[in-house]
Amino acid sequence: MTNAVAAKTTVLVWNYRKVLELTSITGPNQSRDLIEVTNHDSADGFKEYIAGRVDGGEVSVEGNFIASDTAGQIAFHTDIQGGTSRAGFIVLPMSVGAAWSFSAFAQGFSASFPYDGKLSVSGSLRISGKPTLLTTQTTGISNLTGIEETDTTALSITPAIAAGTYAYACTVNTASSWVKLTPTAASHTIYVQGTSVASGAQSGEIALGAAGTTTDIFIVAYESAKAPRLYILTVTRPAA
Repeated sequence: MTNAVAAKTTVLVWNYRKVLELTSITGPNQSRDLIEVTNHDSADGFKEYIAGRVDGGEVSVEGNFIASDTAGQIAFHTDIQGGTSRAGFIVLPMSVGAAWSFSAFAQGFSASFPYDGKLSVSGSLRISGKPTLLTTQTTGISNLTGIEETDTTALSITPAIAAGTYAYACTVNTASSWVKLTPTAASHTIYVQGTSVASGAQSGEIALGAAGTTTDIFIVAYESAKAPRLYILTVTRPAA
């Protein structure tokens, strides 16, 4: 019986935010230069080589073009123009518990608008330095609480926070335009919507969409040299 695992739910995390609706993630395509050292004494006429430099390679992506993905696809585009290096992860399905970690520059961004097809996007990241394959998964968050703008009592987050559960939800008052979250994950680095938050500390205000919409809040938690765990808290703000 095969041990193969479906690749669906693999995530590209760029600057600690999820890039939405990707259909393909490829890489890093690392390569090593080889230096030829063949000489008159090389045995039997065969070429000889020694190891040279290693290229961390590129990460290539394709997906549906989402103009509203300001923290993902649009940030990717902005970073090309700004020449900004960012932290990146390719996080495999949570059941696999592995990830690639790297620093990279956004290098390519191309959109396609065929008259008989979907709006699509493709892009590439050029890795700077050494990418790291992480095969041990971090422990993850042990608790998640929060408050909303119109009510300082705890948010009613469901289901109960538990290991192996990565999708959570809550509903706020229609009048609430923000929430603040307090994630707990001892000895972890935690990012909430791309902003660093210490374990057990309260985040700043996280803006919610208009009444009648939902907002997905993205949480990244990881320990040093371990693959991240990714969480989504879907906040519903009912219609007035």
